Amino acid sequence: MLDAPLVAAIGDYDHTRDLATGSVTVDGVEFEIFERPEDMFERALEGEFAASEMSLAALSAMVSQGDDRFAALPVFPARSFRHGAIYVHVDGPRSVEDLASAQIGIPIWVQTAGVYVRGMLASRYGLDLTTITWVRAGVDVPGREEPAPFDAGPHQILSAADRTLDELLLSREVDAVISARPPASVERDDPRVRRLFDDPRAEDEAYYRDTGVFPIMHAIVVRRDVLAREPRLAPELARAFTEAKDRALRRALAATVPSYPLPWAATDARSVQALLGDDFWPYGVDANEPTLRAFLADAHRQGLTDRLLEPSMLFA
Repeated sequence: MLDAPLVAAIGDYDHTRDLATGSVTVDGVEFEIFERPEDMFERALEGEFAASEMSLAALSAMVSQGDDRFAALPVFPARSFRHGAIYVHVDGPRSVEDLASAQIGIPIWVQTAGVYVRGMLASRYGLDLTTITWVRAGVDVPGREEPAPFDAGPHQILSAADRTLDELLLSREVDAVISARPPASVERDDPRVRRLFDDPRAEDEAYYRDTGVFPIMHAIVVRRDVLAREPRLAPELARAFTEAKDRALRRALAATVPSYPLPWAATDARSVQALLGDDFWPYGVDANEPTLRAFLADAHRQGLTDRLLEPSMLFA
């Protein structure tokens, strides 16, 4: 048993459900569920939790700067393909080529989804990121702050601290928005806005077939001062997260009755398995090396890290 109960902050996913309910346990650890990752990250950076999910972008920036408050585990509870994270006005750009020399809104530069999208636009579609004017604003609420310092280098980043990306997109003051969280107008199906790609899933699948990259958004981190007192916590957390995730994959594949309120959940899960492999939500460094290397290369090119990090440099 640990000396005192510790709190681990995690997102609200089916593959963490068994941790939240206590079906999978770690002695002396209580799991606190968050619906908004931004709230979890802010409190984690203040040292409130023994362990937490952390933005892969923020983690990489901190490691590059010698900030060693956290030790990361190769446990990746949040992943998402991001061709669907580019939003435009209905009368705006129709293709990636139309984004050349554009103004593009972003919530923050040090956002994992943004790193992947910018990297994808550059490497896959040939967009020169230095020709873009990047406009930073909160998605639906003004005033979001960067989680870590960075060197923007040749990238032009402006701040619109008193505006929102939703306002800027609707008024066409920006040509596009890149954001993990869809702006309010997108969520309510406002006819004035749309996604840049007509079929994001087809683009995502082609991207995976070509690159082997299944984007990782968050990793689990543990405070190093806690690990110094409780060194077994890291392997115990890795074991528990993996067990909870494996249970969720079995539920997703179960064909008798869907475990999710989706009529063809098991059929969809098997189609994903055919593309991504038997373990289609893998943890561990080796199983995720193409994704980690692609992300770290983009993070370095975009100024989040002062050098090209190796995947092993991120993890305990």
